[in-house]
Amino acid sequence: MNESIEIKEIDEKSKYLPEVIELGDANRQTLGHLSYETFYEYALKGQIIVALDSHGNLMGYVLYRKVRKTNSIVLGQLCIKPSFRRRGIAKKLVNYLSQNNQKTYGIKLKCRRDYGLGPMWEKLGFQAVNEKVGRSKKGKLLTVWWLDHDRPTLFSSHAAQKLDSNLCAIVDIEVFLELKNEGKKANDLQEDWLEGDLEVCVTNEIFNAINALEDDNNRKQQRLFAETFTKLPCKYQDFDKFLKILNNFILENNFQINDLASRQLARAIASDCPVFVTRDRQILDLSDRLYEKFQLEIVTPENLIANLDDLNNKNEYQPARLAGSNQLKILPLRRNQIESISQHFLAAEKGETLEQLKRKLRQWSVNSEHFQCEVVVEGENRPLALIAYNKKKNHELEIPLLRVVGGSLEGTLARYLLFRVISDSAQTNRYFTRICEPYLKDSLIRAIQEDAFFRIGRDYLKANLDVAETASQLSKRLADLAKLEPDYRFCLQIAATLNTEEATKNMQTTADLERCLWPAKIVDAELLTLVIPIQPRWAKDLFDEGLANQWLFGSKTEIALKRELVYYRSKRGNGGLKPGAIGRILWYVSYDRHSSSGETKA
Repeated sequence: MNESIEIKEIDEKSKYLPEVIELGDANRQTLGHLSYETFYEYALKGQIIVALDSHGNLMGYVLYRKVRKTNSIVLGQLCIKPSFRRRGIAKKLVNYLSQNNQKTYGIKLKCRRDYGLGPMWEKLGFQAVNEKVGRSKKGKLLTVWWLDHDRPTLFSSHAAQKLDSNLCAIVDIEVFLELKNEGKKANDLQEDWLEGDLEVCVTNEIFNAINALEDDNNRKQQRLFAETFTKLPCKYQDFDKFLKILNNFILENNFQINDLASRQLARAIASDCPVFVTRDRQILDLSDRLYEKFQLEIVTPENLIANLDDLNNKNEYQPARLAGSNQLKILPLRRNQIESISQHFLAAEKGETLEQLKRKLRQWSVNSEHFQCEVVVEGENRPLALIAYNKKKNHELEIPLLRVVGGSLEGTLARYLLFRVISDSAQTNRYFTRICEPYLKDSLIRAIQEDAFFRIGRDYLKANLDVAETASQLSKRLADLAKLEPDYRFCLQIAATLNTEEATKNMQTTADLERCLWPAKIVDAELLTLVIPIQPRWAKDLFDEGLANQWLFGSKTEIALKRELVYYRSKRGNGGLKPGAIGRILWYVSYDRHSSSGETKA
């Protein structure tokens, strides 16, 4: 049951002021001594905040002052009664102080290092940004802590520009410490050839990791080194939110990630950076799950460098004909094209910003093992379509981006690309294709609906089974697939229909089922299967992309992209076939001296 706690400011007339002073005096060994007059002055200015339980009992307090010169808050004392500790009271007080002073740059405090309170301040959202020798006779070392309010500054604007213009990658503490040591492989992240493509970044959490180092001089040197990197800011509230989500995610799945690692991950997620660089095997083993949950790429330094190297390798960017057309080419997206391609395919009318699109393309480009971005161009360099593939899942092909420009080929190209995507999914033994593009054009939505995709939440999902089985076998297979994920439960509807007599006896129902599950075939259905001979010169235009690629001039673009075509033959030899017949077609491409054909194709 949640405890009722009231957080409020008090003034000099408050009945709680004497009790606050008494609590402060009882803990003066760690808090330091403040006179009654000093407490009174803080209360007079409304700079004491108390926490009260449901009975009005004082649980703790925070005392602070505002510094106009630096537009910041200095936390002077934070004290909780022993009977109320370890109940989140300190966090509630700090949150109240922070939320009610968001116009300042942040909250600062100094605490003796030998008190060992670092883990507490970290949990309250502070970062250890510096160290100073105290004014006491003993000259004890003080750690300077800072809770940032993410107010725009010259430095934060610079960081935002870096995030928009380059691929930003946040390094964890282990990789960061390697960067300063010559001979370590992570040093390659700072090679000159990566300049302009990659920005190695840190978050404020790196300073807490540095604070854990034992050697005073080492801490100082590492802090100075950290200041040379771009620091990606994040709002404390966002960090706190993502840390809670991440910790719940870790507990629910029984993962083994320590507190430091989870805090570094939460900072990276909250900063909106697309890439997190680590050698932590526990995190790397969960990279797919973490990307699926938070869209954060987890990579090693070596993988990051290798992927960037691949993206600069010109031999990987040879264009290929699309659908056998000599006018259309499909080629991988290069990093130096991201700016121009983003401007060309921006969905500004749907609220997308140029920075958002560029950031996504950069993020996918860094993981060529799982992601692939392709551009369809007409003629020399006119972009017509942009598509991204996410191949992380073994049983599902995800399409996070699918854009087609307007024009005479828009609808035709959209349908062809969907056909190509579904074919790719089935040919790589995946059972599903998911379209999760958030800015779909109407032409694409119509094409998706025609291809029997199911609307699941914000996505479109389709089953594509590369099997030929009986209706009962297909039904059982779909029922098993529905157990893999909640989103796949739509398969149960199709499975139920397959168990009916109509699934095999009614040709229209059979055809509809095969369209839903294409390229699956129901082998015990009473559906016509027609073998139609065709000459290679016609086949190359109608359906045979491989054959068209053998011809110097390829296929005719508009015909090659269309999925519904009319093929006229002589009225003789039609085998009694009448208009309106429903069935499957097997094309027999006859042999001629210009092509190596003479085979049957579905």
